[in-house]
Amino acid sequence: MLERASQGVHHLHNAKNSPSLQLLPLGGVGRIGMNAMLLGCGDDWLLLDCGVAFPDPEMTGVELVLPSLLVLGSFASKIRAIVITHGHEDHIGALPYVVQVVKAPVYATRFTGGLIQNKLREHGLTDKVALHVVSPAKPLEIGPFNISFLRVTHSLPDCVSLAIRSPAGNFLFTGDFKIEAGLRDGAVFDEAGFRAFGDAGVDLMMSDSTNAEVAGWSGSEAAVGQRLREVFADQQGRIIIGLFASNLYRLHSIIDAARENGRYCVLLGKSLERYVAAANAFTEMPFDSQDLLTVKDCGRYDDNELVIICTGSQGEPRAALPRVANGTHPEINVKAGDTLVLSARQIPGNEKRIHGMLNDFARGGAHVVYVRTDRQIHASGHAYQEELRTLLKWVRPKAFIPVHGEYTFLQRHAELATECGAQQTLIIENGQLVELAGGALQVRGHRKCDPWYADGLVFGDAESLQLQARQQLGWHGAVAVQLELKRELGVVTAKVRALPCGVQHEQGEMAKEIEGTLQRWAIGLSAKTPVAAIEGLVQQQVRKVVKRYSQRKPIVLAFVQWAGEDE
Repeated sequence: MLERASQGVHHLHNAKNSPSLQLLPLGGVGRIGMNAMLLGCGDDWLLLDCGVAFPDPEMTGVELVLPSLLVLGSFASKIRAIVITHGHEDHIGALPYVVQVVKAPVYATRFTGGLIQNKLREHGLTDKVALHVVSPAKPLEIGPFNISFLRVTHSLPDCVSLAIRSPAGNFLFTGDFKIEAGLRDGAVFDEAGFRAFGDAGVDLMMSDSTNAEVAGWSGSEAAVGQRLREVFADQQGRIIIGLFASNLYRLHSIIDAARENGRYCVLLGKSLERYVAAANAFTEMPFDSQDLLTVKDCGRYDDNELVIICTGSQGEPRAALPRVANGTHPEINVKAGDTLVLSARQIPGNEKRIHGMLNDFARGGAHVVYVRTDRQIHASGHAYQEELRTLLKWVRPKAFIPVHGEYTFLQRHAELATECGAQQTLIIENGQLVELAGGALQVRGHRKCDPWYADGLVFGDAESLQLQARQQLGWHGAVAVQLELKRELGVVTAKVRALPCGVQHEQGEMAKEIEGTLQRWAIGLSAKTPVAAIEGLVQQQVRKVVKRYSQRKPIVLAFVQWAGEDE
């Protein structure tokens, strides 16, 4: 149930004052995504954000990468609350899994709370989690922590930074942000709040480093909207546009541009539909249903009247945009005369997949417009260098730790902080336990925090989900072997069937050789040899044959049965 936090003060635990502040990142530093930061003072801890990362291609079958639930479980009795900065998946996506291990209340702003509520409902966890709505106007007290929520602007509504006061000092955790005015919902970056917190003295600041290498300012949504109107006016035929589903400001800009150019919008992708529903329920910027068609309505309009808005801007294989590109979408395919507009940045690591998708659109006859050809069709939701400098100068932290980014991003952000007067900077990596004591930052140890993984309805670590076996299957294939053994006059004979899968072989010759080898080998078997031992020996024989053909090391599945017996 989505509840409002009571009157700004909510006591969960009376902790003893601690002279030091401790930090343990479980994700979000050294790579993009899976943001999760443990913050401790004595025996009281908070989990700041709880996000996922998306799997690398070699993680066969994995849908989501999660922070270590093993580490979180070891802290479960000490975690007083989970506090969320905003509603992107890399900040809330792991909650349905984490709350099954950490039984702590969750605090978030109204829109973010609405997204979390929907996510918990999908997982059947609505009644098992205390979810509270917070307001920037009302500080929150949890054990030794007093938390103020400072409004920031980003690419979706209702985002905040966390200004945390504790016996160990004052701490600022920015979450993701940019500095922008004039957004549709009237959100205003809380400059006064940041300046006031800086005046109170900030002992440690941790801040978003996503664009720390990019000079200047990040640009405005108003400018993107104007450019989209110009692009739409110049095009004939259908316009297919890709964006991040959560970028509701961009979605409004697209709808405005379409309306001004006599076009109607179609949403393609379930995540877009979910975010639109959340915006209508939990924000001051709802969408007019008259602006949005269903995909089934497309046949009633000319191509010049359509804008098809798709998820999958990062080339995710099962999302709408790449499926349109490669011809596997059941309702929309690319055709000559289309224009693709990719109004999103490329997340590091996705470049190859995205360019493959763009190539598919071009091969299908579409004109392709993306950031490399037109920089004005996208503005990042993350601060560039001048915005980072501006916030550093408002806050004036004594110590600084960059977060949310690749290692080189963190390095550049630390340099910016030093330029702006920070007395100490520290670049950390996931699993490093950091202590702030006496005004100094030190790494005090390291916790092994290997990620966990979600795969359909199950989740676990790499061993429990057998990721190594999956990779072996992908690289080397498998051979299934069925042996029916029979004793006749003291001699063992074998009826063998071999079925290679994903293993290179010549016209079935390898399978025939496996079968012949095992038939000859079985003659020397002792009738007293246990079935489990025979299966292990069969695997060895099969691998020897395969190695002669392909140098591969497949998984061998051996099924052994004595004729006339149950074994």
